[in-house]
Amino acid sequence: MTATVANDEQAHAILAALHGRDVNHTLRDELGDRIAVSSDGPHLFLYADTRHAARAAREVLLAVLRETGATSEPHITRWHPIEEQWRDENVPLPDTESERQVERDRLDAQDDATSIATGVAQWEVRIELPSHDEAERLADELESGGRSVVRRSKFLIVGANDRDDADALARELGPRGTVHVEPSSGAAWQLMPRNPFAIFGGLGL
Repeated sequence: MTATVANDEQAHAILAALHGRDVNHTLRDELGDRIAVSSDGPHLFLYADTRHAARAAREVLLAVLRETGATSEPHITRWHPIEEQWRDENVPLPDTESERQVERDRLDAQDDATSIATGVAQWEVRIELPSHDEAERLADELESGGRSVVRRSKFLIVGANDRDDADALARELGPRGTVHVEPSSGAAWQLMPRNPFAIFGGLGL
């Protein structure tokens, strides 16, 4: 759950009030063992194990906000494991494998469109080779197959349109060196020549 108040001082005062709060037995049962709280500037964060506990924590937070004169509307979110971000509690999560695959396909299509529209790979595969010469040979090989590659001595950063494309490339390159897959920061790709027709995913797409 998140809430934003006027300033850092007000956030600290609310955290202190929550820490010293004596709640009634009914709310204590609903809250469960513990609600973790933190702040970042004027932003408050409360973490609960269940939706039921989060809603009980919201009631306590609303009471503290009223008592301290703070104006804010707490917003309950939950972690979306496929999108890897916090979403509104009412956004349904995929329950079955087929639903999860549909969600993955939707995110891949979104990443593909963004990669093509911006010219910046949305995912990247980083591989460390045993030597500079091997890195150069692999870079030539990947570029001849249509991949976009950033060369860094014994490291290569290879662009991928989406997570599935990156995972497939990582499996292919695994025997050649130490491989990591991660969302792209975009920084490395800004150094490359701007080509609106660059095919990040290779010629097989």
